[in-house]
Amino acid sequence: MSEEVTITEATREDASAVLTLLKQLDEETETFTVEDDLTKLTVDIEACQLELIQQSHENLVLLAKYQNQAIGLATVMKDETHKLGEVGVAVLKSFWNQGLGTALVEETITWGKSFSWLPGLMLTVQKRNQGARHIYKKLGFEEIQSNKKGFQDKNGIFYATVDMQLQFS
Repeated sequence: MSEEVTITEATREDASAVLTLLKQLDEETETFTVEDDLTKLTVDIEACQLELIQQSHENLVLLAKYQNQAIGLATVMKDETHKLGEVGVAVLKSFWNQGLGTALVEETITWGKSFSWLPGLMLTVQKRNQGARHIYKKLGFEEIQSNKKGFQDKNGIFYATVDMQLQFS
């Protein structure tokens, strides 16, 4: 399937697909957080945001598509406190365990090293998400801090998280 999936930088023309994907991800997973109120985001607002992000050397939105359907995404947003790019990755459940999450993270690392002005990347992952933690470690991220109550789900339950980072030397 890998030759059928494309990963490209999201453009303003992808705004509707990105919003549709975010809404579906919000419904089917609790390991990826999205805007609290997706109903307030319009296609026009998302298109403008994607256009601004595309012009940035510190922010990125990658979109994975299969048969013209958005099935996953990776984001990098500059964290002003740490000066690193904060990575977010999500894939529709029906495409889990096929290497797509790894491919998306690899693309963010390539972008970060080759194009961005960032000194490195960081992310926060739920401790219970062993698969994602394994992928991040395999790709060079190091665990730097644990947080006992780092993530609160929609039902108010807290889950421990781990902060990880990858420096570009």
